[in-house]
Amino acid sequence: MGKTSMNAVEKALWFIESHFACEITLEEIGNTVGVSRFHMTRAFGTATNHSIMYYVRGRRLTEAAKALSRGAPDILSVALDTGYGSHEAFTRAFRDGFGVTPK
Repeated sequence: MGKTSMNAVEKALWFIESHFACEITLEEIGNTVGVSRFHMTRAFGTATNHSIMYYVRGRRLTEAAKALSRGAPDILSVALDTGYGSHEAFTRAFRDGFGVTPK
């Protein structure tokens, strides 16, 4: 992987870490980094062995787990805050990611 690709991935990671709580798109990440969506997708996958959106979902789930471990009173509000449309979808993703339910 060339230096330009790694620089793009580093910039993408910075952008994702700064904005993962918001709705972000591949197009927005590519535009911010200054490369095409296609190039960003390939470079990120090559560097991390994961898709960009897989990484974004993982970061959101990690933050949800932190909130729950700090005693967040309502699983549904944590689910909605992390971009899931329902308690069920969040519970399924949480279980798939961590091997336990969010309770």
